[in-house]
Amino acid sequence: MKNLLISLFLIINTVCLSQVGINTTSPNANLEIAAGTTAEYNGILLPKNDEFPTTATSNQDGMMIYITGNGSVTKGYWYYDHGSGWKKLIQGENEGFLKTYLNPKFPDGMNELQPVTVNLSLGSFTVPTGKNLYITSVYRGNAALTLQAFDFSQSLSYTLISNTRATYGFPTFNNPIIIGQQDYALGNCVINGFLVDATIVPIYANTSYTVPANKVFVYLTSNQTNTNPINEIEIDGSFVTNTGTNNSNSGNAEASTMPLFVDEGQIIRLRNGGIMNGYLIDK
Repeated sequence: MKNLLISLFLIINTVCLSQVGINTTSPNANLEIAAGTTAEYNGILLPKNDEFPTTATSNQDGMMIYITGNGSVTKGYWYYDHGSGWKKLIQGENEGFLKTYLNPKFPDGMNELQPVTVNLSLGSFTVPTGKNLYITSVYRGNAALTLQAFDFSQSLSYTLISNTRATYGFPTFNNPIIIGQQDYALGNCVINGFLVDATIVPIYANTSYTVPANKVFVYLTSNQTNTNPINEIEIDGSFVTNTGTNNSNSGNAEASTMPLFVDEGQIIRLRNGGIMNGYLIDK
């Protein structure tokens, strides 16, 4: 009986102190989950909720859940911080959201930055999958300049610069032009800028744009295809700025030096028509 009790104690002690391995017999931590043979199952699914749990105490401090977005809470991963409440993890699209407010001109940040200089007169440039292209400078010399973005998903072309008024092809834009993944940049000029990992989706809109629910639209720049380089921009019928566009040159009207922010449900409109470029973020 004594030997049985000793053996039982040793077994219990070993179980209490042992590490746990899933798909491995040699875990390298208190818990290790190794990849299995079925690729689509190699991951962890957290509990999915439409809303936060109604009760949480210090016992749940650090608990993590996934919110579906089907309720009043925005979609994503959340964790419970006792004393402060539920907080959203800063990763993926949320990381881009944070970077947006650190630098609204470059919402993707500089992760995996790759400089780009391309002569579009020799052919179009396709933005790689998973990347966004930021154009910060264009040049064509003593000639009219054109820059277009071809939206791959919609099969539509948008003229972002039509430099009909400039003596030289150096239109003024103080905010970058953003072209999204798999879209094409076309034109007759040399562009300079960079590629970075995409965390936001660029928007091209003709004349007006209605901001979707739970989003904020950040306007960066606009262009007119006519000979007037001035454009009045209104939000829900109220004019907010009288600005130069990408159709102006350095000796003419200057483009807006800072972005405009448009709330969900609001309509931003270019009074004289044209194409605007910007991006969406979660509220």
